[in-house]
Parts: sequence; C-alpha cells; structure tokens
Amino acid sequence: MMTRLAQLLTIRRPFIVCTLLTSAALLACPVFADDATKEEDLKAEIVHRCHYQMGEFGPEGVHVCVDGEMSAMKALSAYPREAAEIVRRCTRQVEFTGWWLAKSCADEEIAAAREMKKD
Repeated sequence: MMTRLAQLLTIRRPFIVCTLLTSAALLACPVFADDATKEEDLKAEIVHRCHYQMGEFGPEGVHVCVDGEMSAMKALSAYPREAAEIVRRCTRQVEFTGWWLAKSCADEEIAAAREMKKD
C-alpha cells in the first residue's frame, strides 16, 4: 500500500515535470533589467494559463502551448507602429484569451484595414 505522500507525488508528477521543463525553457529567454519584472510576470501568466488550459495533455501539451504563446507575444511586439491601436485593442483581454488569439485578432484586423484602404 502506498503512503499518502507517495500517492500525492505520483499524481502530481506530470505537473512537477511540466513546471520544471517550462522553467528551464523560460530561463533561456533573454530579459532586460528594466523590463525584468514585467517580462517575468508575462511569462508566469503564460505558464499558468497554459497549465490550466493544456495540463490534461501532459507536459508536452503545456510546453507546446507556452512556446506558441511566447512566439505570438514576441510577434505582436514586432508589429509596425501603424498597427499599435489594433494590437492594443486585441490584447486587452489577453490574460483570458491568450497571446495566440490576440495575434489572430490583430492579423485579421490589419488585413481588413489594408483591404479597406485598397477600396
């Protein structure tokens, strides 16, 4: 018969592995001193959201989610200044929807704005 601690560790093993893998991945990302707190907070939010959205799929699912979210966040920060208002509008609810959906929103609105300019 397993002890309560052994059962708890067995059940929590995927979470522990996921947390360690994600932490290792995020430590490799460059962080500037003046943006360190904000950057760390954003990364922590991404990891937290991905854990709750994708945790049932194991560490691999969470890792894929974190990578996608980080990629979308970085892509949005590189958008041209002309798209700043669209990006701001699309990222208002990012803590609930995620960076990937915010990027999708911005891409669609930028494309629609370009089409309107053509007409």
